[in-house]
Amino acid sequence: MIFEQLTEMKGFTHQEQAVARYILEHTEAILPMSAEELAKASYTSKATVIRLSKKLGLAGYQELKFQIVSESVQNIRINQLLQNEPINEKSTYQDVLNVIPALYDKAISDTRMCMDKNVVNRIFNRMMRADQIDFYGNGITYTLAQSAAFKFSTLGMECHARESVNAHYLTERQDQKRIAFVMSFTGANRSMIDVARYLKKTTKTFVTGIVGRHNADIREYCDEIVEIPSRDSLLSLKVMTSYTAVTYVLDVLFGMCLSQNYGNHVEAALKMVNQESLRTTVDYWNLIYNKEKKS
Repeated sequence: MIFEQLTEMKGFTHQEQAVARYILEHTEAILPMSAEELAKASYTSKATVIRLSKKLGLAGYQELKFQIVSESVQNIRINQLLQNEPINEKSTYQDVLNVIPALYDKAISDTRMCMDKNVVNRIFNRMMRADQIDFYGNGITYTLAQSAAFKFSTLGMECHARESVNAHYLTERQDQKRIAFVMSFTGANRSMIDVARYLKKTTKTFVTGIVGRHNADIREYCDEIVEIPSRDSLLSLKVMTSYTAVTYVLDVLFGMCLSQNYGNHVEAALKMVNQESLRTTVDYWNLIYNKEKKS
């Protein structure tokens, strides 16, 4: 970074240090200046200005000015982002307790506004007709895929979490009706784009993307897209809000699936409770009865 080098002044001569100090103290003022004008203002010479530019690894003074403009804009952007961060070095325990629910609420509200009812209903109808549901993720979105696969399997659906394509498996099961969810917080994850491309071009899988706004490439290979909002952030809070957004989309679909065959799910749950004592040696019905009797 040019500003870091100018601040450190490592290996600079006294004259070069004078130029560096002037640039740091009058950054905006030097932009219209020529090398001669900067030399005059810093009480040095044009040769010193050119020599300093090259010592910074640049071709000359014009490139130095270009880099200064570029880094200045970037620094302004960074400062704006940091000012908008809800957690900073002054945040207390109570501040964090208050901020986290607010972040969750905003992520869910923003996602809800982005969701298209018709798109969600079409995805749901495909899920109801599918023989198998695959959830694809990479890194943190793979943990979401695992969670979703477990959650939907409790409804008796055949589900799998995957990090990549299993071509042999897909070929062997090519006659199955399959829906795949491909997840990316940014929408630009290269491995997920490759997954969507393979599924779209070589299988009959109905591909659904739950992705961030940079989804121009992956959109080409998806039958449906649910776009999640993503906040600009320098910190990992962006991961938190994106995680919440994807979870919300999946939970909406889970709720719809649960409602579709509610009676059957209730019956299955009651059977599970009756059989629970065989797995855990705990009689839940007696526990509930005794608790109610005492109260």
